[in-house]
Amino acid sequence: MTNTYRRLRTEMEPFLKGMNRKLKSSRYLSPNQIETFGLEVQSELNVYKEDEQLHGFFVIIDFIYEQAQQDGKWSSLERRLNPFFDTVTHYVYTASFSKSKKLKARFAKMLGTYVVQSMRDNDAPYARLFSAYMKTFSADQIDKLDHYFIGQDMHNASRSFCIAISYFYLYIGKESQAMVLLKQASPVLASEAEAHIALLTQRERYEQVLRWFDTFFPNKSDKLGTLQEYYDESTSLHDSSSIQYETWDRWLKAPSFKRFKTLMSHYSTKQKELVLDYLLPHLEERLFNEANKLVYIQILLEKEDFERIQRYFLLNEANPLELHEQKQLLLQRLAEARPELSLPVYHQFIIRLAEKRSRKYYVEAAEYVDKLAFIYRRLNEPHRYNQFKQILLKRYQSYRAFIEELKRREPNINMDS
Repeated sequence: MTNTYRRLRTEMEPFLKGMNRKLKSSRYLSPNQIETFGLEVQSELNVYKEDEQLHGFFVIIDFIYEQAQQDGKWSSLERRLNPFFDTVTHYVYTASFSKSKKLKARFAKMLGTYVVQSMRDNDAPYARLFSAYMKTFSADQIDKLDHYFIGQDMHNASRSFCIAISYFYLYIGKESQAMVLLKQASPVLASEAEAHIALLTQRERYEQVLRWFDTFFPNKSDKLGTLQEYYDESTSLHDSSSIQYETWDRWLKAPSFKRFKTLMSHYSTKQKELVLDYLLPHLEERLFNEANKLVYIQILLEKEDFERIQRYFLLNEANPLELHEQKQLLLQRLAEARPELSLPVYHQFIIRLAEKRSRKYYVEAAEYVDKLAFIYRRLNEPHRYNQFKQILLKRYQSYRAFIEELKRREPNINMDS
């Protein structure tokens, strides 16, 4: 305790006692009342020189806090006094300390000293104030505080100290020290770790975020509250950030299903989804190449994206007679798994084959009519098949060979059987 501090404590005693009475006089202090008290403190300090204002600020915080502890009333006064400390600090820092480089540096140093001196007192306001203002300190001030903290024994520090200084370490990039110190405060509440998690997420340290969750919130079935979005975002983006998209860009230049399988084997389920979301649209732009088509349909067959499979056939297969074995397998799988999605494909194939006006195409078209009848039978919708069949017979009544082929097969596709 310096001579300046002692002198100011004596000189300010009437003000200190008066302010203490005001703060204790009511069970509840409105935000307006607290602001008024903050302005009174600012006015009281304005009569002193700059350096004395800094000491006077700590005299006021010290006195009010000590009185509450000595009277044994801190627990009942905490909700009033902490907002008061916050408001006083805001007014004095904004009006005075922040406007002088020298004073700002001294404020940082003194606040750091008070934090260390009170490190075993969980209720002391200094650690919380330090967390609120440390980001305003210059790089030089931060560096000096780091060196100062290195020499301190923090093994028996309070929870509030550990939470505040672990955030300081995290802020300056000392992630391991931050985690070690926060472990001393375990178990940690979600609200107590939110600033830490938010900072790591902001810096895109997704792997570290997940590590912090594993350390401090290992039971993911617990409600994470406001931390849930950080966990979800980090899980997703960590998966994404560990995917080498340059590798897939090279793969797209010469797609190979075998290479696709090899590359995908190293990924988690979530990562596989992300890769497919990236690859398939790019591959769809390259379907003018038959080799690319075969790779694409093999991927669709494995992924079983049936809406995409339907779209592929409707947009990319103009000649059903020349379907590759893999494509036939894909269409068969679509008909088995999602028969209703396969109907437009079979309708389109039948029309395209019939329009070729050649017996071999008529035979193939009739084959697809057989398959279509089977699908409608599975769906228990014979009336829809009969409607389609009548439309077909009417539309192509002049295509004698086609009509004969259809009628020849009628016993095989009788929907009433």
